[in-house]
Amino acid sequence: MAGQRIELPQYSMFAKTPIYDLGGDTVVFGLMQPVVVPDATDELWLMPSAGVPRLDLLANDFYGTPQLWWVIASVNNMLDPLVAVPEGTPMRIPTKERLSAEGILNV
Repeated sequence: MAGQRIELPQYSMFAKTPIYDLGGDTVVFGLMQPVVVPDATDELWLMPSAGVPRLDLLANDFYGTPQLWWVIASVNNMLDPLVAVPEGTPMRIPTKERLSAEGILNV
């Protein structure tokens, strides 16, 4: 693997982290930075029922791709995106324009 470029998925949460090739078959990623933090421009959305829709489905609805589920998890300080979100919970949803300005989403 030495000398090869590792291709990450287009909207990977690790897209902005450094990749270190230690030689041989050993490649490590740098620590993931908090890519998206809460902002005053975020939309507020109320979870209609516990755990529905899932974060990947929300990301698909708001951004046109389920791969940005981690953005919603990050901005809402969710450590485990598989844990159901209680009904009526306000969720912060960063705007497409903000994600575009931060280089996360091509609008």
